[in-house]
Amino acid sequence: MNRMLKLSSCLLLGLLTSLPALANDHKVMGIIAMPRNDTNDLTLKMPVCRIVKRIQIKVDHGDVQISGASVYFKASRSASQSLNVPSTLKEGDTTDWININSDNDNKRCVEKFVFSGHTVNSSDMARLKIIGDD
Repeated sequence: MNRMLKLSSCLLLGLLTSLPALANDHKVMGIIAMPRNDTNDLTLKMPVCRIVKRIQIKVDHGDVQISGASVYFKASRSASQSLNVPSTLKEGDTTDWININSDNDNKRCVEKFVFSGHTVNSSDMARLKIIGDD
């Protein structure tokens, strides 16, 4: 009986310690409201340095047209990278994962995201939710 209790305890402890390893590392980086007029400087600044390898963009409250997107890294030379995002996203759409840190530069901190575009086919301002994965 004592042996069975020890075995059960060990199995339970092993399961509990492995659960955090199974959790995903997806974090909402922030939300940008897209105005109805075309705008080219919609900025989402990170309050703290975030190391992120890839992002997804999810659209809420309307459709959007995106004419440009960039990520800026905290570095002495203000490194940036243009993001390859679809030009049109419908409400409820989520992009595929977009890599923003190459294997050689995976320690760069994201400082901000900058988008150009506007809301279409909606009386509300559409929102872009930026989801990061480290």
